[in-house]
Parts: sequence; C-alpha cells; structure tokens
Amino acid sequence: MALTPVPEAQDRLLSDVVPLGVETVPISEADGRVLAGDLRSLRTQPPFPASAMDGYAVRAADLAPGVRLAVIGQSAAGHGFAGRVEAGQAVRIFTGAPVPPGADTILIQENATRNGDTVVADGPVETGRHVRAAGLDFAEGEIGLAAGRRLGIREIGLAAAMNHGVLTVYRRPRVAILATGDELVAPGSPVGPDQIVASNGLSLAALVRSVGGEALDLGIAPDRLDVLRARIRDGLDAGADVICLLGGASVGDHDLTRPALEAEGLVLDFWKIAMRPGKPLMFGRIGERRAIGLPGNPVSSLV
Repeated sequence: MALTPVPEAQDRLLSDVVPLGVETVPISEADGRVLAGDLRSLRTQPPFPASAMDGYAVRAADLAPGVRLAVIGQSAAGHGFAGRVEAGQAVRIFTGAPVPPGADTILIQENATRNGDTVVADGPVETGRHVRAAGLDFAEGEIGLAAGRRLGIREIGLAAAMNHGVLTVYRRPRVAILATGDELVAPGSPVGPDQIVASNGLSLAALVRSVGGEALDLGIAPDRLDVLRARIRDGLDAGADVICLLGGASVGDHDLTRPALEAEGLVLDFWKIAMRPGKPLMFGRIGERRAIGLPGNPVSSLV
C-alpha cells in the first residue's frame, strides 16, 4: 500500500467535518465553547445617560464664570436622582450613575469648588463632557457576538453585559482514547522489568481539551482482540464522535488496532502516511463516527 502524503491525509481527515449538535449551557460554564448562533443583546448599555466621572451633573448653559449653582441632591450608581435639573441647579453625581433629566454635562469635582450647598465651576466646560450616552456600548437587539465565535474572557464578559444567563453553543466533540499494549501500566503504578508507563493517552487528552474537545478515557487494554473490541464498543456507547487507539497500528503480530476496528465496522480511508516519525497513522469511519489509530511511540504519536 502506497504511503499517503501528509497534505492529502490532512485533507481526507477534514473533508467531511461538520459542526455537531447544539446545546445550552450556563454562561459560567461557557468558557472555550463556540457560539451556535448570533448573540443579540437583551438590553441597551448603558441603559441611560451615565456619568463617566465623579462630579456634578449640570446644564452647560449655566456654567458662566463665577455663577454659583445650587446643589439639590445626588445621583449614585443604583440610586439615581429622582428629580430634574433646572436652570441654576446641580446634582452631585458619581461614576456610573444616571445623569438626571435636564443636565447635559458633568462638571468633574477636580474642576469645581464646593461651598455648602452651592458649587462653582473653576473654568469652562464643554457641553456633553463626561456623559456616556445611552446605548453607547450596544443597543437592545444588536448582534454583539457572531455565530462561530469561540468564547473567551472578553466574549463571556460581553455576553453577561448583554444579560444572557445561558448560551447556545455547539456540542463539544467527544474523543474516546484507548491506550493499547501488554507492556503498559498507568502512571504512578509499580513498573515491572518488561513494562513502560503509559503517557500518550494523557498527552492526547490534554490536547483534545486544549482545543475545546471532551476526552473520554477508555483506559489501557492488553493486546487481545476481544478486549480491544469491547473497549471500542464502550467508547461508541459513550457517544464518542472519534475513537482513537494508541499503539498497535503497524503490522506486527501484536498490532491489533486495525483488525479490532474493522471487526467493529471500520471502513478504512488510509493507513500509513509519508512522514517519519508518525508513519503508521490510520484513519477511517465506523458509521458516522471517526476512528484513528496512532503509533505507540510518544514522539510519533504527538507528531
């Protein structure tokens, strides 16, 4: 059998990849997931004109040199001022608080002189200064995150700000991983003179998780066809989208990956690629599932 060129092997591996089904998850569990649809905001942010600084909400037209404004109340985040700012008036305001009706400008406290219940601007102030308009960040109904976006730190924060408690995402691909070989023992176990510690499975599981997949550990199987077939069925029954066997992918007397997979319905796509290390790579399908046989050598497997 001719060796498959690496670019061709990659194309064949990815040729019929399609998104999996969708599911909803709490936003607290959505890190690393991929949005299945456009995410529209459920609210406007900010929902009101908001102060960007601590100071006084005033009418810019009132800020003539030396003019004293009467401080008639205050507006704090979560506790807005209930009245209206009229001519000659000001409201003490704090960052993030609603700008009361009638006011159009924030006189920051660094540029103001307070004397009892009055305040004077120490200099000219531009109209609209330090006021964040309603909807400056986003408006209700606006698409904030497009379908297919991977959710990270920024995306989670934005989705939360848009008032989404749950998100519709693509299901994580499930990859069942089975290490094979009479010589393998689990890490941390006593190691006999003819044994080695199984490391490939843990490395591959970490790789799967790092790119957003779900790794299913099928453990270590001896070089017995019946056991291998049973473990493969365990992976299929667990809903694995991909069955991955580590080791036994070559042509030796104890290399049982191919016969075990074929006994469970494997339709082989290719076996062996034009690359060293990593030559004995196997790929095929069991129904709608994918099956991969990787070399047992750790370097070959990871390459």
